[in-house]
Amino acid sequence: MLVTDLFSAIHWLPVVVMTLVSFALGAFWHSPVLFGKLWEKENNYNIPKDELNMPLVFGGTAVLHFVALAGLNAVISGSGALNGLLTGLLVSIVWTLTTLGGTYLFANRSIKLLLVDAGMYVVLFALAGLIFGIW
Repeated sequence: MLVTDLFSAIHWLPVVVMTLVSFALGAFWHSPVLFGKLWEKENNYNIPKDELNMPLVFGGTAVLHFVALAGLNAVISGSGALNGLLTGLLVSIVWTLTTLGGTYLFANRSIKLLLVDAGMYVVLFALAGLIFGIW
């Protein structure tokens, strides 16, 4: 399949919906209910919120998630629920977990932090794959 064929296969509405879902998942994932306290501890996170550039953080994250989800949609769109789920898992484990893992090794970050950060993307891409496979 040609790259131009992949681009034309993207269904944009599910990509937009899953981009919004990614923020809801991220908020829940990083809340004190799940992994928020561990994430802050492992990151030595102590930046005051008023010092963060929130438009850059949230806008940049939205653009990056949108691009990643559009790419996933190009590969999965309409291929069926099971195929979508398995492809989302494969992509997240083979590329996301491993590339973050290499970066975390060089940055001397903990395995706990890797599992929290990559774990969210494994869940996100598996869920997105399932949805994209159906939609």
